[in-house]
Amino acid sequence: MRIALAFALLASACVSPSPSGTETFDSVRDRLETKPVRLYVGSEGSEGQISARRWTNAGWVAGDTQVMIEDGELKASADKTGRLTMSTFEVKVMPIDIPEEVFKKPAQLTDVKLVLTHAATGETTWTSDDAATATLNLDLDFQWTIKIDGNKTPLGTQHMPTMPINVTLSGDGELIDASLALHAEGELWDWAGLLQMTALQMSLSAEQTN
Repeated sequence: MRIALAFALLASACVSPSPSGTETFDSVRDRLETKPVRLYVGSEGSEGQISARRWTNAGWVAGDTQVMIEDGELKASADKTGRLTMSTFEVKVMPIDIPEEVFKKPAQLTDVKLVLTHAATGETTWTSDDAATATLNLDLDFQWTIKIDGNKTPLGTQHMPTMPINVTLSGDGELIDASLALHAEGELWDWAGLLQMTALQMSLSAEQTN
């Protein structure tokens, strides 16, 4: 009877909250395998670049534009084999100026956002229980509004080609950090034959919020 009671107490201790009333985890992997973790993407440590071209009377004019990351979030979990799944991914970008020659008026892309359309799972390499890398293929929607001479017009959602994202996880059982690198090339979106995105790069820094 005493042995059975001891085993019961041990099992309870393994899953019970800590004295402070919160769950405790042994490692990053333990936490991800126990429940999904939400991470916040901040502007600090995050950056991006868009390669685009615009149509002119002389033909296409191409250029690169640095973009500022406003904020974002992602939600990740792992199965018992350690494979990482990303169920939420959303990144907002600061307004992007459009050369005035395009519309002959001041113009911007605003409310720019990349949103994951469905969960993505990929092979994950764990160098320790607190460190891992993974590559996931994301299907993303590009949401945006165009602002011309102060007037805003929401534009149709663009379905982007599948994009690979490299994820690096670190931290411990209390706090998880992630760095993410996304890169894609090709005709990613086209608007009215006037503007085309031909490449997208993002380097993102994320930190656990729950």
